[in-house]
Amino acid sequence: MASGHGALRVFVEPRLKELPRIILIALFGFAAIDKLAHLSRFAVALHSYHLLPEGTERYAALFIVMAEMAIAIGLITRRWRSPASLSAALILTAFTAVYIIAAPEDTCGCWFTLTLAKGGSLHVLQNVVFVGLAVLVWIDSRSLAGTGKISAINPEVNSASSQSRSDGEELSHTKTQLHDV
Repeated sequence: MASGHGALRVFVEPRLKELPRIILIALFGFAAIDKLAHLSRFAVALHSYHLLPEGTERYAALFIVMAEMAIAIGLITRRWRSPASLSAALILTAFTAVYIIAAPEDTCGCWFTLTLAKGGSLHVLQNVVFVGLAVLVWIDSRSLAGTGKISAINPEVNSASSQSRSDGEELSHTKTQLHDV
């Protein structure tokens, strides 16, 4: 019976580890597609923030759509996962700060299809959660990229990695001692 639980754990844990990344891929992919489908309405939402020079909202809207799509694609690839997750955390933080500071009459511009561009304190809380997920993915991707083994989410990988590192350091030290003789 215990071996059945072990097999289930080996199967489920790696998939749970990927869940924050999958959520962010879906979030940014859908947000980019939704904004592109409602580009003129998104530009109007950006105008309601009163932060951009008159007439530049459409260009800013296109830039944001491209950035969100780049983040979604970057999170899919192992090579670009770290910069994409860091970009996700930064852009979500910036969007949240701008929303709080500008307070654009409850107009968010995030999800036209789902929320009709309505914002509020729930959107702020939602963005804070998404920032946390992005930071988690960033930490994990940086750890995995640096050694190929360390995982911020999976502590079992960390103990195996530190053991192999200390064995490698011991072997290197022994080689150096033999070379000096």
